[in-house]
Amino acid sequence: MSQKSNRLFDLISNQGLVYGRVDVGWAVFDIKLVSGLKSGESSCWGTCDFDSYVISLEKKMEDAPARETLLHEICHIFLDFCGLGGAGDESEESITTSNEAVTITMSRAMIMFARLNPELARELLCLN
Repeated sequence: MSQKSNRLFDLISNQGLVYGRVDVGWAVFDIKLVSGLKSGESSCWGTCDFDSYVISLEKKMEDAPARETLLHEICHIFLDFCGLGGAGDESEESITTSNEAVTITMSRAMIMFARLNPELARELLCLN
C-alpha cells in the first residue's frame, strides 16, 4: 500500500526556508524528516532536541497526524522556554502549576509562534 501524499511534508521538503524552520524567538529550530525515528528505545512520531535546535518528524505519517505532531513538538519548546520543561526523567511528570498559569503560558506562546512564523502557523492550523 502506498503512502498518501502529505501536504505538510511536501511543503517542508520543497519550501524549506518557510516551512522547514520554526522561529521561537530565542532560537530557530530546523525541521527534519526521518525514517525510523526513536526516542530512547521506543519508536515515536516526533522529537525535539534542545541542544541542536532540531525537531525531527517520522516520515511515515499522513498529513493530519504530522500537523498535530509538529504542533506537539513546538508546544514542548514553549513549555520549556517558560520553565515547564522537565529534564526528560521522572521530574518531567511532576510539574505542579495551575490551569490558569499553563493557559496563559500557552496562549502567549501561540501568539508568539504565529507572529514569528505566520506561514507555518496558517498551514498547521489549516487556515490555508
